[in-house]
Amino acid sequence: MSSIDSKGAHAAPTLKPIPLFGPDLSAGTARGVAIHCSCGTLTGAVTEHYAHAEHLSVFIPGFTGSKEDFLGFFPGLLGSGSQGRAYAAYSQRGQADSAAPQETESYALADFVSDGIEALLQFGADARPVDLVGHSFGGVVARRIAIARPELIRSLTLISSGAKSLQERPEQKAGIEALRRYGTSLLFQAAYPDLPDERQADPYTEMYRLRAHASSLAGILGISALLKDYPDASDALSALGLPIAIMYGSEDDVWPQELYRWEADRLAVTPLIIPGAGHSAQLDRPIALSRALQRFWELG
Repeated sequence: MSSIDSKGAHAAPTLKPIPLFGPDLSAGTARGVAIHCSCGTLTGAVTEHYAHAEHLSVFIPGFTGSKEDFLGFFPGLLGSGSQGRAYAAYSQRGQADSAAPQETESYALADFVSDGIEALLQFGADARPVDLVGHSFGGVVARRIAIARPELIRSLTLISSGAKSLQERPEQKAGIEALRRYGTSLLFQAAYPDLPDERQADPYTEMYRLRAHASSLAGILGISALLKDYPDASDALSALGLPIAIMYGSEDDVWPQELYRWEADRLAVTPLIIPGAGHSAQLDRPIALSRALQRFWELG
């Protein structure tokens, strides 16, 4: 449980420091922390003063991602945001160096939601509700965390995350079958087909390669299955009355863009389109996304 420090500010529980996974993509602005959950230890990253900051934004990564997808984004957020705001992210079960149950049955949506609630409590959200941000599959989880524990959430942002399950494409089905046969290292080869599977000079590319080898095959298969079959939560979200933002890249084609607009209409919000961005605006257009997030949080 979080507490009140001697100055009257909310103080989150002390989290054990651990090394970051792979190269430090945060330029020294974040440190690794251990988050002890029912499934084992998830790995997180926090910026300075996260425990005492007036506002904390927490990022949940997508399908084949991890917290590292946001570490290079944090310096820009820190440079453009309020001095009273800090940032955190965590890798979900099976991602990179987080705990990875061996059975695909351990990757049900309810498991990810339970992990997320435990993580938010360890970030101190019971005393200081957080601005929760879910990217892609992370948004599928974030919606349901907000519904299950709305008192922990100050606002919810969904980045390139569909309200309804995906229809499997033939190439995706073939990709999953290849992963079953050859393992998760194929994720690197699929993303960087012209590069050898060896140490890379570019820090993000090297992190991606290391993550492809470290991530759980059971986790990839489990998430792939649930992405094809999860219910719409728009009505339950709308009933919460939380500030909600829907953002997506103009070039994003993972979910149909009309689905993003459909959910925005259901939630009575105006979607924000990031020009020139694909599915991962934090990587493609970080400055534009940073400004959009800061504006939303300031209004909220």
